[in-house]
Amino acid sequence: MYSFFFYLYLAVSALAAFLSISMWLDYFRKIDVFEPEKIKHLLIALAVGCGTPFISLCIYRLVDFTGLQMNGDVSNDLFYSIVIIGANEELSKIVGVVVAFRLLRNYIKEPIDYLVYAGLVALGFSVVENFKYFNAYGMQIITTRAFYSALVHIINTSIIVYGFYRLRLFNKGNQLTNTLVALGVSASSHGLFDFFLMNEFLGQYTQVFSILVYLIGINFWLQMLNNANNYSDNFDYSKIHFSGQIFYRLLFWYLTTLVFTLVYNMIVFNPERALSYFFHSIITDGLLLFIVILRASRFMIFKLKYFDVKIELPFHYTKNNDEDFKFLWFIPIKIRGESTFEYKLTTFLNKLIEIFPLNPGASVIKVPVKVDLADKLLLKDDVIVYKATHNNETYFLKPKTNGETDTEDDYPISGLFTLKQGLKSENTSEISYKDLFFLEWVYTK
Repeated sequence: MYSFFFYLYLAVSALAAFLSISMWLDYFRKIDVFEPEKIKHLLIALAVGCGTPFISLCIYRLVDFTGLQMNGDVSNDLFYSIVIIGANEELSKIVGVVVAFRLLRNYIKEPIDYLVYAGLVALGFSVVENFKYFNAYGMQIITTRAFYSALVHIINTSIIVYGFYRLRLFNKGNQLTNTLVALGVSASSHGLFDFFLMNEFLGQYTQVFSILVYLIGINFWLQMLNNANNYSDNFDYSKIHFSGQIFYRLLFWYLTTLVFTLVYNMIVFNPERALSYFFHSIITDGLLLFIVILRASRFMIFKLKYFDVKIELPFHYTKNNDEDFKFLWFIPIKIRGESTFEYKLTTFLNKLIEIFPLNPGASVIKVPVKVDLADKLLLKDDVIVYKATHNNETYFLKPKTNGETDTEDDYPISGLFTLKQGLKSENTSEISYKDLFFLEWVYTK
């Protein structure tokens, strides 16, 4: 008979497995802002996903009969990773997606619902897989499983579902091409992520490529979610207020997994080793996971605007005074998507607001001015500005994103701009930040 400690370990493993996917369950509930899904429906999709690993295992057993396996040869392992691992696991999850969509067909009403339920099926696959890994390697890998493995499953399943429904939801491409490309990208992305982790043909630097695949996949996924929300029939600018909330909730979940690991390691090993592992995890993964959390909290919210899904990293070098941090203290880096500060004015679109000069003594407008916040614009260099009109004057408000971003009374600070001489406001889709002329700092009420 098994001992009490065996069952206790299984129980803790199960707790760790569910903790590793709880953050993404919470995440899906938060980003579906226009018509949120009920938790019971999300759990149905999760439960369906829990059965999909067994489909994959059956295929693995059939492959074993052929003698095909990983052997260290680069070409063999690359084929195995993409076809046997990537295609196998992704198609197994798609079986679960088909079942979940059938069961929940009456509740799928918005484009984002397809990606939310597909993501929950992928999480179901992940929770079973994580339980297996925790039993084999211990609970100290919970943060890795939560932020890397679980998210990789979500991303690649979402790619297939997005491709299949791209024509229906966004009227883009054609059905056959969309589906085949999505299947190929998903299997390749999944397979390459695993291949670069397991094969060391470039030594310890091989895993850098796995991180690149991971980061590009995250940006793919966020672009797909972004388009889905922009095309909601229930789109409402006033409901877009989740960026800051999501960031702090994901940060909370990240810290929760670290604390769980710390307590586990103190019990199983000793305090010195536990603390060493804790600080090592923060040093090695902290910046990367900070970028992931920040990118996952950001969208570009524009009604019925479709963004091409591109191969891009989730951050970029910027010269537009909108950086999130300076890498090595002098390279300005911006995480893609609009920050908490950039979307603050979104809820006031098509309303009259009042702008006040931050420094009245040196002001151009001199006195408070009522303006119509007429439009939200994305300049061609991905800078967000708001078009404000007053009488026959057209201004552009660019929210301040670093330093002091609010007044003492919590009113958001923005830069007040006009177009440089010779440019016309009708051509705003063709202008960039350098085409704007700075007037002064203002705050809005």
